[in-house]
Amino acid sequence: MSLRRGREYGLLLLGALLLGLGYWIVWQAYLPVWQITGGGAFPRFLLPHIVLTVAWVILSVVLTVRRCRETLLLPIAALLVGLGLLFLERLAGGVALMVLRQGYDLTQLDHLVRVPHHAAILTTAHTLLHAVHKQFASILAAWAAMLAVALFWKDLSLLSRYKYLIAATAVALLLITTAFGHAVGGQQLTLNLGVVAFQPHDPVKLLLVIFLAAYLVEKKELITFARGKWGFLTLMDMRYMGPLAALWVMVLVIIFVHNDLGAALLLFGALLGMLYLGTDRKVYVLIGLVMFVVGGLAAVTLSHRVHTRVAIWQHPERYADDQGYQIVQGLMAMSDGGLAGAGLANGNPERIPAVHTDLIYIGLSEEFGLVGAIAITALFLCLLGRIAVVALHTQDRFAQLLAGGLGMTLAVQTWIILAGVTKLIPLTGITLPFISYGGTSIVVNALLLALVLKVAEEPPRALATA
Repeated sequence: MSLRRGREYGLLLLGALLLGLGYWIVWQAYLPVWQITGGGAFPRFLLPHIVLTVAWVILSVVLTVRRCRETLLLPIAALLVGLGLLFLERLAGGVALMVLRQGYDLTQLDHLVRVPHHAAILTTAHTLLHAVHKQFASILAAWAAMLAVALFWKDLSLLSRYKYLIAATAVALLLITTAFGHAVGGQQLTLNLGVVAFQPHDPVKLLLVIFLAAYLVEKKELITFARGKWGFLTLMDMRYMGPLAALWVMVLVIIFVHNDLGAALLLFGALLGMLYLGTDRKVYVLIGLVMFVVGGLAAVTLSHRVHTRVAIWQHPERYADDQGYQIVQGLMAMSDGGLAGAGLANGNPERIPAVHTDLIYIGLSEEFGLVGAIAITALFLCLLGRIAVVALHTQDRFAQLLAGGLGMTLAVQTWIILAGVTKLIPLTGITLPFISYGGTSIVVNALLLALVLKVAEEPPRALATA
């Protein structure tokens, strides 16, 4: 076993020990809840964590057999995923304990939430307790997807050969969601197929990065250097930029219909990043930023939802009793965390609406403080840095652009949600990768990581030192 691979096993076990300590704290803090809900014995309560630790070690062994040279991505992702599940357990325990103290019977939650006059806290407790099991199942599905890619996917170039089919699939998913999607809070986000319900915008980002990587590799010179005559002006040739522009206009129009500002910002940012990586032309970034400003002003003017989000961002205190309640509570919670935080299971993040999805970073900041928030951000920076290393040390141009584009997309998504919850930009409601609750997000980001690890199996460049 090489020193680097031994380092991967060591980091996986170190992360497992840290998370195991967190499970002990959460178990002790909410023991009355776990005794009622069936997790009273600590080994049983710890079982999901044990299963995931074994699963990550198995995946690491498979990556060793496949001669994957990247050994830091998996431990970082495993720690982030484990932290998300642990904090979901903590939130479920916290809100369930509040329900117990109000005299309700936890074993009757399935019935009580159907009674209209009962408090909303019952619904929150019911949702979070079930969310733990759903998230664990989603993580197992994500692990299975990563394992399948590592074991059975042999030729990345297959993706480039079917680039137009992949792009068509992405657009079709958005069109189907527009026609048949389930509306949630004024947004058509969920496509329900009976057996499974998922958010199409997550797989769409993955499909579009694959398409853009293949298209830019094939047409790089034409996109970069070809010019067309427009009267007395000489501009870029739209015969080659046209398909990209048409695809992105279609995507953004559909998302505008969905009223999903976060997905639009994510996909638009990914496009700009991919164009820059694929062509080395800063002018595309400049044009894209101008388009973003124009589109943003139009959205604020024409879309009531976007206008409201911007207004809440500018003056959250004016909406503190209504639509701005979530972000105001989140900012107060982050302030209460201070430098070192209240400690795991000692804060009150469960009082923040949708904290397990939109504002999980705020909840973690309250209990782990500024130090913990910086540590989590540092983990994401390390993850993105290692993806960049994989891309730079790859010989194949498509694989290089694919890995770079996937890392760029992950970076844009992470920045959007962190900037939103800290009030740097309007809150958009997309998930924090690997940590937030959401099955679609977990599985898609696991596939993203699996593709990067598959790229890391490619022969390294001669200059590579890793």
